[in-house]
Amino acid sequence: MTETEYLQFCKEQINGPLKEEDLITMLTAWGAINYSLGYNKALTDNNIEVKKEQ
Repeated sequence: MTETEYLQFCKEQINGPLKEEDLITMLTAWGAINYSLGYNKALTDNNIEVKKEQ
């Protein structure tokens, strides 16, 4: 999914006019999603397992 597709998906979830705050929230979430995906891919590519605390 591209950033444009993600924003389109988000706009479809909102009733009424799109506000600037909505766009900021959507783009912040997109950045967090991409960071997480990249982080997890780097771990996988380097055969690193995350230690889970008990």
